[in-house]
Amino acid sequence: MDPKIPASIVQLFQTNCVPSPVDTQLISQLLTEQNLGLSIVNEELARARAEVSRLENKHATIMGIVHQLEALRSPIRRMPMEIMVKLFDHCVAVDEIQKPDPLRAPMLLGQVCSAWRELVVALPCLWKSLKVEFPSETQSWENVMQSRLMSMHVWISRTKALPISLILEHPQGSPIPRAALMSLDEEILTLGCRIQELSLSFSPLALSSLLTFTQSPLPHLQHLELHNSNQFPSNDNPSPLFLHEAPSLRSLSIAWGSLDTTQFIVPWSQLTQLSLQYDASPYWNPVHTDYLIALRQCPNLTSCSLGIGATIIDIDPDMVVPVTLPKLELLRVRLFCHTPYVHHFFDELYAPNLRTFEIQNVSLALGSFTGQTESLPFILRSASTLENLSFDRIDISGDDVFSCLSQIPHLQRLRFLPGPLRLNHDLVDSLRLSGTSSICPQLTSLSLKCSSTIPIDKVMALVESRCHGSPKLEEFCLQIATLNGGYGRDTRGQKIEQLGECLNQFVERGLEVHLMEAKPSG
Repeated sequence: MDPKIPASIVQLFQTNCVPSPVDTQLISQLLTEQNLGLSIVNEELARARAEVSRLENKHATIMGIVHQLEALRSPIRRMPMEIMVKLFDHCVAVDEIQKPDPLRAPMLLGQVCSAWRELVVALPCLWKSLKVEFPSETQSWENVMQSRLMSMHVWISRTKALPISLILEHPQGSPIPRAALMSLDEEILTLGCRIQELSLSFSPLALSSLLTFTQSPLPHLQHLELHNSNQFPSNDNPSPLFLHEAPSLRSLSIAWGSLDTTQFIVPWSQLTQLSLQYDASPYWNPVHTDYLIALRQCPNLTSCSLGIGATIIDIDPDMVVPVTLPKLELLRVRLFCHTPYVHHFFDELYAPNLRTFEIQNVSLALGSFTGQTESLPFILRSASTLENLSFDRIDISGDDVFSCLSQIPHLQRLRFLPGPLRLNHDLVDSLRLSGTSSICPQLTSLSLKCSSTIPIDKVMALVESRCHGSPKLEEFCLQIATLNGGYGRDTRGQKIEQLGECLNQFVERGLEVHLMEAKPSG
C-alpha cells in the first residue's frame, strides 16, 4: 500500500464503516493526488508503447531483409536446372494421375513464385497425364462440358507434342446429352494421334458415342480401358470394338454387361496385358463369349484378368481346342456365378510359366458355391513355377487344399480366405513346419481366415515354426470370422486381442502381423 495514504484511511478499506467528515475531506485530497499520478503514468505508458511499436516495426523490417538475404543464399537458387526438372517430375510422379487441381502438382508448384511457374509451364513432361471427372448430376451439361474441355485444352497445350495419357470418368447419374457427348468425342478424336493411354468410364450409351476415335490411326496408343460406369444392369451395350490401326497397343481392359469378343477386331497378338469383365459390377450378372477364343490369339500375354459369368452361348465340347499361354505370369479370375463353363475354362487353359494365380468369388448369391475345385487341376499344371496363390471366398475342403499345396514347392505367398462354408482350421495345422514333411517350405507371406473358435496355441505353433524356418515368415495376416452367419456371441475382438499379445514376440523380431475381423460374406 502507498505509504502516503494515512493508516486511518487504509483501515477503512477492509470495512463497511462510513468515513467521518475529516476522513471524507482527506479522501477527496488523496483522490486528486492519485488521479494526477495516474495521468503521469498513462503518459509514460503511451510513450513506452510508442517506443515498443517503433521497435517492433524496425524488427519486422530488419527480419524481412534478413529473410530476403537468407533467401539469396538458399541452395534452391543455385540448384541446376536439370535437378529442378527431376524434382518437379518426381512431385508429379507421386500423384501418378494428375487432375486440374490447384492443391496438387503440377499446378501447386506454379504457385510458389513466378520463376517456378515459368519453369512448370515450360516442362511438357509434367502435363502428359490428365484425369477429368464429370459430375453425376448437373443443371447445365453444356456449361460443364465447356468448362471441362477448356481445362483439357489448357492442360494438354502444355505437353507440346508429347504422347498423353487421358482418363475420363462419369459416375452413374443423370445421362450426358448427346450434344455434349459429341463435343467430347470430337476432342478425343482430335487427340487420337497423340494418346498413349486412354481410359473411359461412362454409361453404355455414352461409351457408344465416344468410340469414334477407334476409326482413326492410333500410333501411340499402348493402353486402352473401356468400362461401363453404371453399377446396376442395363440392356444397352456399346458396339463391338474395332481398332483399325493401333500398332503400339499392349494393354486392353473391357468391362460392360454383355461382352462378345468374337465380334471385336483388335490386335490380339500384340497384347501383353488383357482384362475382360474383371471389373464388372456383381449386379450386372455379366455374360460373355468363350474367353478361350480370344486367348488363343494372345500368345504374348504376361498378365490376364478375367471375370467369369454366364456364357452367351453354350460351349460345344467337340469344338474345344486347348489354349497355351507360354508367357503368362499373372492370372486373376473373378467368379460372378457358377456354371459348367468354369470347369471347361480351367480344363483347357495351360500356363507353363505362371507365377501368380488369384481366384475370387464375387457372387451376390447367399452363401458361396460349394465344391469350387475347378481351378485346382490348372494350378497343379503350373505348380513348378507358381510363387503366389490367392483364394478369396472359395470353398475348398481342407484335404483338397492340402493336396494341392503339397505339390507347389516354390510357393512364397499364400492367401486362403474361404467362404463361410469352409471356416475350418485344418490348414493351420497342415501349414506348420515340421522336421519330417512340410508343405510350402518357401512361404514368406501367409494370409488366412478362420472362425473365432480357432485355438490360439495352433496359430502360435504355426507362426513359430515358420519364423524359425528358412526362409523366415515375413508377413502373417489372420482374419477372424463368425460362424453361422454371425449369430450368437461375437468373440472376435477378444480373440484378436489375445492373439496380438501372444504374437508380439514375433513382431519384435521383424514379423509383420495383421489381425482383423472378417467382413461378412455375400
